[in-house]
Amino acid sequence: MRTERDLAGALRQAAERAPGSDLLAGIGERRRRRTRRRAQLLAAAAVVVVVGAGTAATKGIFVSGGGEGIGTAAPHAAGEDRGTVGEPEVTRTVTVAPRDPVKSPAGTPVERLWPKALFQMPAKNADGWRYRPVTGINATQVLLMAESSFEKAGKIEIYDTETGKARLVTEVPATKGLKQYYPQSATTDGTNVAWYATGTDRNRTRVAEIWWAPLSGGKARKTYTTTEYAIDAIALDGDQVVWSAVKGGVHRKPLAGGTVEPLSDENLHLIHWPWAGDVGDGPDTLETNQTKLVNLAEGTEVEITARPGTTGLRCGPTWCQGRLGGRGIIQRPDGSGLRELSGAGFMGGLSRYPVLDRFLRSGDTVYDLKTGKQAAITRTGSWSGVGTSSEASTILYWGVTKEQRPARYWVVNLAAVPPER
Repeated sequence: MRTERDLAGALRQAAERAPGSDLLAGIGERRRRRTRRRAQLLAAAAVVVVVGAGTAATKGIFVSGGGEGIGTAAPHAAGEDRGTVGEPEVTRTVTVAPRDPVKSPAGTPVERLWPKALFQMPAKNADGWRYRPVTGINATQVLLMAESSFEKAGKIEIYDTETGKARLVTEVPATKGLKQYYPQSATTDGTNVAWYATGTDRNRTRVAEIWWAPLSGGKARKTYTTTEYAIDAIALDGDQVVWSAVKGGVHRKPLAGGTVEPLSDENLHLIHWPWAGDVGDGPDTLETNQTKLVNLAEGTEVEITARPGTTGLRCGPTWCQGRLGGRGIIQRPDGSGLRELSGAGFMGGLSRYPVLDRFLRSGDTVYDLKTGKQAAITRTGSWSGVGTSSEASTILYWGVTKEQRPARYWVVNLAAVPPER
């Protein structure tokens, strides 16, 4: 059974995914799209009446993400005398009316620790469409979806921090005859961008499509359509697109057209090409531990070792994160290097895996698993967002001003953090 700390963490994670919108209203809207998000948001909404010392209203609920609520500090060995690192834990803080400014979290300010990773950019494109960051392409370029209305992406653009300008990659088509049509998660390999979209045909059959375009610019091309299953993740492998189904395993197909090739049995789900695991995202898997890590390019498999009592374990090739005894933990896939976090663990993105197999975000802190350093983010307003890529996004963002729909964003691009020295 979940602890209050776990429930508070789930609620905060859901709130951080819906900047500028009411959480519960957002759940109703997102129910029509993004299978992965829907399951996690519904799970978080279900605990609203449980978490918190007082009574939570049914509208306008927002969990403050600054120094209040569940934070994280540098991990320490399990069983050590933990003492107090940074601020004390708070397990019951649910702020119905967001407070501003937000209290500074523990750690080194991100502008001092990773100055090249922090920048400002416009929150809208030249057409006035609101940007939804996807992920960092590299240290200076960020992939963006531009939405003409709520979660109706109409263009894909790239913002360059060196020039301070954005450029168009492609327009996002909407297939005629499909209703409730929404572009879903996107991915990029630095050469192309691919995304999948879902809709409903005239027979009320759910349709999934995969599109792609070169990052250099050009017309979007549809490479795959299916009514047989729901897609839960997507990736690129050179001239091939790879995807996994909610139930149906991993597949790939040439971008230019050709035959679909199955790459795994139905129990595998993409993490980040070429890696896949045996746990999908959904309300029935939040506590489930990943048991294996598969390299689909090499055909190799690693068995994951978890200490008894561990829940929600998710592993990349080097690092895992999960919960043990109500606290967040990190470890290696073979079970070595187990360390505790002073909080409920990773709560910072659509994917539960470490970002770039290196970073963990919890509240307003980002912990670097390679260097042991922790960055603290002090926001002006009451919300923060994460990139919407299929894999764990490198992007964290929040408003320059306290307004829910600001004119500019502050952005942290973890792809710009220097390699370990």
